[in-house]
Formats: sequence, structure tokens, C-alpha cells
Amino acid sequence: MVFYLLYYGIESFKFKQKDFEELLEQARARNEKLNITGKLIYCEGTFIQVLEGNEADVKDVYSSIIQDSRMVATKLVTTGNVESRHFGGWSMDFKEISLNTINDFENCTHPDVSDYINSAPAIKLLKLLTK
Repeated sequence: MVFYLLYYGIESFKFKQKDFEELLEQARARNEKLNITGKLIYCEGTFIQVLEGNEADVKDVYSSIIQDSRMVATKLVTTGNVESRHFGGWSMDFKEISLNTINDFENCTHPDVSDYINSAPAIKLLKLLTK
């Protein structure tokens, strides 16, 4: 069994390319060391991330994320166990998407990312991560 954790967070400042590069370099190095895999999506100031691995390690990483000054707010969406990893080939996959991408995926119109995240059940967020 593999433990997973899904959360979202809001950036504390407008990320630039170098900020993404630094974040991903740090996350990938840490995750590789701890055998954690996952995916990070960025959409208009909001991060949606799933982490998978040993439960204690994943929870420790999440604890560090919620204390990171680059985030102004985070919210735990769901945790659980699965038979196998969904992102086994990635220490941290990353994709930047637009609100239009989410609206196309949902076949509807959300006025902003926070509206979507606050109304979407966890399974929809997980499906968005696997798109």
C-alpha cells in the first residue's frame, strides 16, 4: 500500500520562472531522497499537489509545505492508501494550466480557481492531476 495526500495552496507572491525552478529543484531533491512521488499543478496562483509514499515521510513533507513562506494558505483535501503509485516515474511532475483548461475539463465555467477548488470533490482534483 502507498499513502497519498492531496492538498492545495495559494502563493504568497506572484511566482516567476526562477521561483518555479527553485521550488521544483528543492522538491525533487527532497522527494527523491525520501522516495516520494507526485504531481504539482499550478493554476493562476493556486497549487494543487498530490504526494505519494511512506505515510510518515509524506506527512513530514506536507508539514514543511504548510510552513513554507511561499504559501499564504494551504488546505488538506484528502489522504488515503492506494495499491500502487500513480506518479511512480516522477519525484515531482509539474504542469502549469489555465482556468480555461479546468473549465474545458469540467465542461462548465468557473469564475476563478478558488471557486473550482472549493466546489470540486477530491476525486475531481485527483482526475485533474492525472490529465
